[in-house]
Amino acid sequence: MSTAVADLLPLPDLDGLNAEQRRGAACVFDGRHSALTATTAVDLGEHQDSDGTNLFLRACKACTQRQALTELQTHSASCEPCVIDHTRCPTGLGLVRLVRETRR
Repeated sequence: MSTAVADLLPLPDLDGLNAEQRRGAACVFDGRHSALTATTAVDLGEHQDSDGTNLFLRACKACTQRQALTELQTHSASCEPCVIDHTRCPTGLGLVRLVRETRR
C-alpha cells in the first residue's frame, strides 16, 4: 500500500494510552486484545507522545477495520474522485485495501 496505515486513520490521544498500548502489546483503539502478534495486529508505526517518548502503536484487525470503514465513509462523502472511482484517489484506495486486508 502506498499510503501508510497510520496516515489513514485518526489515532487516539497518545498521552492517554496505557503502557501496553504504548509498546504495541494491546490495541491502541480499545486497549484490549493483549498479546497482539505480527499476524493478529496492524502496525500503526512509531510515534512520539508530548514528552518525546517513542511509542510503537499497533491495533487489532477488528478495530482497524471499524476505524477504516468509518474513515472511508467520511472521506468518500467529500471526495469527488472517490464518488466516481475510489481507485483514482490514494486515500480512498488505501482505505478500501485496509478494510479488505483486515477481513482476513
